[in-house]
Amino acid sequence: MKLIIRTIITILFLAQGSLLAAAPGKCEDPDPLRFSLITRKDPIKQLEDHRPLLRQLEKQLGRRISVVQVSSYGAVIEGLVANSIDLASMGPGSYAIARSRDESITPFVTWSMQGGTFVKANSLSYNSLLIVLASSTFKRIEDLRSHNISLTDPASTSGGVIPRAEFSKAVGQPLDDFVGRVTYSGGHDRSVIALGKRQVDAAFVASEHLDQAIRDGLVKATEIRVLWESSPIPHDPFVYRGKLCPELKAKIRGAFFSDTPEMREMLRNLKGDRFVPVTDDAYRQIREVMLREQK
Repeated sequence: MKLIIRTIITILFLAQGSLLAAAPGKCEDPDPLRFSLITRKDPIKQLEDHRPLLRQLEKQLGRRISVVQVSSYGAVIEGLVANSIDLASMGPGSYAIARSRDESITPFVTWSMQGGTFVKANSLSYNSLLIVLASSTFKRIEDLRSHNISLTDPASTSGGVIPRAEFSKAVGQPLDDFVGRVTYSGGHDRSVIALGKRQVDAAFVASEHLDQAIRDGLVKATEIRVLWESSPIPHDPFVYRGKLCPELKAKIRGAFFSDTPEMREMLRNLKGDRFVPVTDDAYRQIREVMLREQK
């Protein structure tokens, strides 16, 4: 019942945002600026990690930043398309979906990663990993046939899109036909936890989020066996709506590249080294993959 109520509230909020959209041809300068992010891990912790960015944006823009809390990747996509979210942190796959529905949605910054057990230092890409417990009997991909596998979200790049496209090609059949049952956890950390509790036999997770799960003590690196690794995936973008006024976009970009205590703290929270400008070209291949899957 609580989930139904939250869903209804989200739909009403998005509809309201769409009705309040500015007239065609006019740029928008919303106050407050509405920010949201896809749920990659525990939503409360994830939002706290982004507080330094929100403080810096409020100082740089001279206005309040309103956080739009959502329960799925799709809700962030809908918010951007419906003009009820102005700025968002997304995965490549969710961005590709949003861009296919509104070409004015623009990626403008990503960040290089510090690195860990499964991600190289200063990398701008990561991988989708199919993981099992090292103590399990699963040694090869074929051993997982007809077993239960966890995905993250249908719009998650490493936890949804790439497994269904790239992994399915590797095994020569659709993922749903290869495995016994597919479940969606709603977050990479939740997939790791489900695996640790043996609620699923295997999980597709992002290499960077597996590193974070190890840092958070959810699992030890020695407890994990990787059975499959995808090709490199471009790192997550921050995006804004194309209808925002050019001056506002410039100030938002400027906030990310300001050398302030807030942004240094933000990078530490993201386990990043530096913010890096990015354009739609970096995600073109992901969009092409998703278009092929839709045919």
